[in-house]
Amino acid sequence: MMVVENLLDVKKYFAGEVKENFVVQYEKMLKSSACYQAGDLHETEDETAECIKVLRSTGEASSVIRISEYPIGAEFTCIDEALARIREAHSDIFKR
Repeated sequence: MMVVENLLDVKKYFAGEVKENFVVQYEKMLKSSACYQAGDLHETEDETAECIKVLRSTGEASSVIRISEYPIGAEFTCIDEALARIREAHSDIFKR
């Protein structure tokens, strides 16, 4: 069995407010389970997950490092709550 994650939605937050190599990105994913049975692939949709990630570019083509991840619905009840925490916890990534 394998886990499949399909990206449903992505949005960038704080564009123009964070330093050049940083991105604050919302992602909505559909997580599914997949397995082969009798030569056919069977996929079962399990859940939708939302999170906001703080990412830093490594300077190499399209390569980023995840600094932090803020799950919506678990630790944070809404996107605005997670964004407020990011402003507090990662004030160093914002332009002054």
